[in-house]
Amino acid sequence: MTKRPNPRAIKAARTYTIEEAALALGVTVSTIRSWVKSGLPLMKSRRPFLILGDALRAFLEDRAKGAKVPLKPDQLYCFTCKAARAPIGLFVDCIPQTPKTARLFGLCEVCEGTCNRIISRSKIDYFSQTFRVAIKEGQCP
Repeated sequence: MTKRPNPRAIKAARTYTIEEAALALGVTVSTIRSWVKSGLPLMKSRRPFLILGDALRAFLEDRAKGAKVPLKPDQLYCFTCKAARAPIGLFVDCIPQTPKTARLFGLCEVCEGTCNRIISRSKIDYFSQTFRVAIKEGQCP
């Protein structure tokens, strides 16, 4: 099961039963039913109930937009607070993720929980002007 369903897995011009939508998105039937309770439109004129592909896509895209937290240049995302926070003393560690990305990792100034931010490795110098970045030898360029 995926954590965030990909709206592009749904064809906009097609209709789906609840079971077909769950299979296409890699989620459970219960998840689709809970989405219907929270506002996903359903065609109830006859059984089986159908979901319009474009309505499902729009629903998923709206949910994804609502879940994003905009970060200022001096902020990381705190997993505990679920908010944008500055790290304690602006100290962060740079941890490589992929050849193109790195993770800035620090501690929240409010709850002292884990904060992080994914950045492009090409922007490490930019973030080094704001944060005190600890780069281990040979890990981040």
